[in-house]
Amino acid sequence: MKNEINILLEEFLKKQANAEETIRLKELFHQTGAKEMLSDFYKEKWEEATSAPIDAEIQKRMWMNLQERINTDTAVPVKLPLWKKYFRIAAAILLPLLFTGLGYYYSENRFYQPHDKTLVHVDRGQKAGLQLPDGTQIRLNSGSSLTYDNTYNKKERVVHLQGEAWFEVNRDKKKPFIVKTDAVSIEAVGTSFNVKAYPDDDYIITTLIEGCVRVSNHSLSDLLAPNEQLAFSRNTGQFAKSILLNAERNTSWLNNQLSFDRERMEDIAKILERMYNIQVKFASENLKNIRFSGKIKNNNLESVLQLIAFVSPIRYTLENDSTVVIMESPPRTHK
Repeated sequence: MKNEINILLEEFLKKQANAEETIRLKELFHQTGAKEMLSDFYKEKWEEATSAPIDAEIQKRMWMNLQERINTDTAVPVKLPLWKKYFRIAAAILLPLLFTGLGYYYSENRFYQPHDKTLVHVDRGQKAGLQLPDGTQIRLNSGSSLTYDNTYNKKERVVHLQGEAWFEVNRDKKKPFIVKTDAVSIEAVGTSFNVKAYPDDDYIITTLIEGCVRVSNHSLSDLLAPNEQLAFSRNTGQFAKSILLNAERNTSWLNNQLSFDRERMEDIAKILERMYNIQVKFASENLKNIRFSGKIKNNNLESVLQLIAFVSPIRYTLENDSTVVIMESPPRTHK
């Protein structure tokens, strides 16, 4: 009975059940233990969609919303069969959770669904992945947010990004995939690319690995080919395109690695702040302009700082668990 009700319920929620299957589901719903099976179904589908056990607080909110809808619906003087009323309510609540395709969920992150939008927010120090309704795969870096309308993939495919994300876009020529940031838009049909658009960075950087994308704003537009990168300057409003010998280096964060190519210490500090949820302070302004190159496997924070300090004229102290102070290293004496 359990397997049968699960299969029929999934078809019903996706509006794919025929008349015969709907009648059979009605019969099963009236049998003993159906309510418990429905609860098990919720949990099972949540864990399939999120690759994580259902959080107690989320489960509580789901059931509170369900109970509220039941009470509201009961007050309306419309005679509906109990089974039909119950499943209509369940579909209204669960469809956004089960079938929008959220691939991964961490309890540290936030997944909100107002009436017309879906927002996925990743806290600093965390990463998350998700799958959109069209099958497009996305990875979100620390301190990033992605928003899309609940009409996504019906007439258009548009997402709004604040922060950094990696996209593997399912091909659909009729509906180009568009990433909107606060200053530029990136349009693709089917491709793999990275967008870095943190609001406190000087540049919005698009790196193309495969396919083709167009980066544009109100006055500029440029096409990218594989292994090309385009940087939009927030200060000058200009585009700067470059060819990369190793474009994957710009997506090293996907493999929990840090990769720097003559990066200023001030910019490295921003990355560390997001990745480790800390605050970095500099003892002097000059230290911010020191440059560092290297590839570091993302380990604990102190190991990363030790590696940078080993080849750079800096030293550091950890004031507490959340603050790092960068100082100039003392001159070395030669005996």
